[in-house]
Amino acid sequence: MIIQLTEQEKATKQLSKETLEIAVEQVKVNGYIVFDKVISEEKITKIRNAFDPLFDDFIERKGYNTGTNRAQMFLPFQEPFIDEDVICHPIATAVIDELLGDWNHCNYFASDTPMPGSDYQNAHCDIMPLFPDLSVPLPAFSLVLNIPLVDVTEENGPLEVWPGGTHLNPDRANHDTLNNTVNPHLHIVRAAEHMYSEKVLMPAGSIVIRDIRMWHRGTPNRSDARRTNLAMIFNRSWYGAGSTIPIPQETYDKLPKKAQELYRMEKIGRPAKMPWE
Repeated sequence: MIIQLTEQEKATKQLSKETLEIAVEQVKVNGYIVFDKVISEEKITKIRNAFDPLFDDFIERKGYNTGTNRAQMFLPFQEPFIDEDVICHPIATAVIDELLGDWNHCNYFASDTPMPGSDYQNAHCDIMPLFPDLSVPLPAFSLVLNIPLVDVTEENGPLEVWPGGTHLNPDRANHDTLNNTVNPHLHIVRAAEHMYSEKVLMPAGSIVIRDIRMWHRGTPNRSDARRTNLAMIFNRSWYGAGSTIPIPQETYDKLPKKAQELYRMEKIGRPAKMPWE
């Protein structure tokens, strides 16, 4: 579902009570929500102009790492990537706070880029279950936030998602299927072929919030340009497996109060790390 913000919501960066409730409901029940064109074109252009040469350098040094002509790249915690509208936009954090509770935090700051010629990924989810033997669905404990740096179209490799409950499937769904391993508990790739899915099409500067357990896959980029989105992962206060973010002390001290709260558990006082380091 895509939510079109009102002019007042855009200007104040505050959701109405009803819009907030709808967004939270959609993530809980459907698995994800999209806020249409939240971040200004000027900011997105500035970030993209800084990202592209960094990504080119990364590919030259490290190559592709998530499939044919497709790469995940961690971002250095520095301007322009750490603009307040990226790392702690009030509209996004309002929804995240409702879903994950007080003192949730971010421990992942990266990007995903399918280049021209990229292929389909297998349908997968991004996390192992907290309690593999528990056959009941659990509330959200980890959310992915994506911000596209270009318009996402049918041609340039949009994310395909399986909404409506795959994030609530407790049957040991996991990302093993990404590398062609068949999950012995549930054959996600085969099951997904016979289930409803949709491609997440949106303008640059939109914000996607999805349950990390939701089934999804990258699709082929048939255009002649890269399709980059920024990616962050937010967790409940007691969870945070997977990665950490080095943040220079001076950078952390200058962050807005909300950002300091969200990134408080990271490696404060370490130099910003370049993607190939």
